[in-house]
Amino acid sequence: MTNSPTSKTRVVLLAAGHGKRMKSSKPKVLHEVLGRPILGRILQAVDALRIEHVYIIIGHEAGQVKEYVESNPPATTFSLHRQSPQLGTGHALQQVVPDLGDFHGTLLVSVADAPLLSGATLSNLLSNHRQQQSVVTLLTADVEDAKNYGRIVRDEKQQVSAIVEDKDCTAVQKTIREINTAIYCFEWPAIADGLKALKNENVQKEYYLTDIVGWAYEGKMKTGAVIAHDWRETAGINSRIELSEASKSLRDIAVRRLSLDCGVTVVDPESTWIGPDAKIGQDTTILPGCVLFGDLEIGSHCTIGPNTFINGRVTVGDRTSIIQSNVSNSIIGNDCRIGPFAHLRDNNNISNNVRIGNFVEIKQSAIAEKTNVSHLSYVGDANIGSRSNIGAGTIIANYDHTTKRKARTVIGDNASTGSNSVLVAPIMIGDGAVVAAGTVATKNVPAGALAVGRVRQENKEGWNRPKD
Repeated sequence: MTNSPTSKTRVVLLAAGHGKRMKSSKPKVLHEVLGRPILGRILQAVDALRIEHVYIIIGHEAGQVKEYVESNPPATTFSLHRQSPQLGTGHALQQVVPDLGDFHGTLLVSVADAPLLSGATLSNLLSNHRQQQSVVTLLTADVEDAKNYGRIVRDEKQQVSAIVEDKDCTAVQKTIREINTAIYCFEWPAIADGLKALKNENVQKEYYLTDIVGWAYEGKMKTGAVIAHDWRETAGINSRIELSEASKSLRDIAVRRLSLDCGVTVVDPESTWIGPDAKIGQDTTILPGCVLFGDLEIGSHCTIGPNTFINGRVTVGDRTSIIQSNVSNSIIGNDCRIGPFAHLRDNNNISNNVRIGNFVEIKQSAIAEKTNVSHLSYVGDANIGSRSNIGAGTIIANYDHTTKRKARTVIGDNASTGSNSVLVAPIMIGDGAVVAAGTVATKNVPAGALAVGRVRQENKEGWNRPKD
């Protein structure tokens, strides 16, 4: 028996399905749940296992799935295997057999459309499989309504003897509430003959992994099952309604964890959407209407919202408020005030005690501590020093439409720009320099200098005479 606590483990993910009920040109496994594709969430769970390899079976819209995986590779070593045509789950597993070589160990085979599935649940399945020294172990779930799921049939010793599809169940079997989740542990090569012997003698003319359970039982091999702690983890996605339900379930799990374990106040969970990857500090308050997706780390004693969207890799320090704003892939320091109606696009580094106010857009910029960009300004591809003030309506003109290139602007410490000024990059504004209101600055401004670049005002006396 190769099954031992130190035996090798590989994972096979079944991601070839069409998902016809999704009514989409996009493969089912690439639909997002709280900001991350379903397949991405499954791969995240696999990474938590720290196993040696994951085989990903692709089929429908294989090019899209391949592009996603290669652009967002898991930490686990992986390979992609094309299933064409798609002739069932057993046929899918057969696609990796040539690559198994002399592998002896455990194959954990899982559907790739269960976005709530956790690494802890998969780890528990593996541990039980090894401790019981089983050849086949199923992950099952107890549900109130078994719907059309296959039922788990056990013998008098509670060993799994078969999986009976809903349409084939007797009246007694219909009452069984333990269902098959299509997640298995198989010992390899112990089940190799069973995989090879699969037949497609069914209405769908497909080869099913469920038949291996009966094959192993009849062959006097040990079969077992582990009941999932939360049935929602094992629920697959087959429609837009189920996608929405999964999002709600994942949101509820995240809110409960943050509220009970982290001391976070979520004022209105029903109007708030928080992904499970978010880390939020103690005594932070999330106001209604917020959407927080991605690898977020928000400090303590912050106020987020209302109606704030934060997405991607975002770090926020302590005691910072972000009000009715949009933030993506940025770093924000301690004691900052962002918004309302600010937009921080990708790759910003905002230091401590910075104020970014109404209708300000920041992109690809670094702003040092105690600097204000108060309202109605655009800061793109810029470095701004500390204790500077960017006046209302300041625009950094960073893009040359003739060359299609962007240039940087550097503003020193204690500098200021007046209202409705334009800084044409590339340009440097020195420490303590001032750009007067209404100025279009096209040349560097030395430290301590005043830049004025506007037409001299002329008053035409009596120009607006009363009309008869």
